[in-house]
Amino acid sequence: MSDLKSMQWVSEDTIEIHLGDPVASETLEKVERLSRWIKATPLPWLVDYCYGFGLLNLVVRPDLISVIQLNQTLHDLLEPTSESSSQTELDLIEIAVCYDPAFGIDLKSISERTHLSIDAVVEAHHSRDYRVLATGFVPGFAYLGETDPRLHLPRLDVPRTRIPVGSVAIAENQTVIYPKQTPGGWHIIGRIPGSIVSFTNQSIHAQLSMGKSVRFRPISLAEFQRLEAAHAPG
Repeated sequence: MSDLKSMQWVSEDTIEIHLGDPVASETLEKVERLSRWIKATPLPWLVDYCYGFGLLNLVVRPDLISVIQLNQTLHDLLEPTSESSSQTELDLIEIAVCYDPAFGIDLKSISERTHLSIDAVVEAHHSRDYRVLATGFVPGFAYLGETDPRLHLPRLDVPRTRIPVGSVAIAENQTVIYPKQTPGGWHIIGRIPGSIVSFTNQSIHAQLSMGKSVRFRPISLAEFQRLEAAHAPG
């Protein structure tokens, strides 16, 4: 049987399930499999759900399913299979990012604190793929991990009051893209052209969600300006 670390009621209709280490590949594979299953399967007992950092919260109708039944269902679903655990290209999103100092306003301080050159900081950031570990804070805000250990830094002591839309930043063992202008305490290393969130008919479409992975592609300032102009309305 697959190992569900724990399952407990946290309210009269909400069950919290601990799937494991939030950055472990095995945990992320469980989350991705559960996400596909929930989206593809009619579940009359399920009211809502939320993923984040190795946890799955299910809002359920207790009159339609018991913890024992749910536990058995999830164990059967997460039973290891011969299915490849590698991330498919369909799940991978490539995102262009400009690391020019005009956007990467913390690159110099990161370089000084990590004892890496600015070029090495940039290389360490874009040379690996990231998985979405959780979403939240504001719509479209995704926590991506895990960054190169050499880039692990605490958040800023004093958060900035306004972070520009599209800013790419790092803190601790994660990296993020700001989908809108908000306050923030992460170290800013670059910016993407356009946005990772679109708004249509009062609905929100976010590019990044659980089950997705991200590959950053470094671009020049000139290419950023060209792509930014292409994204501009009108």
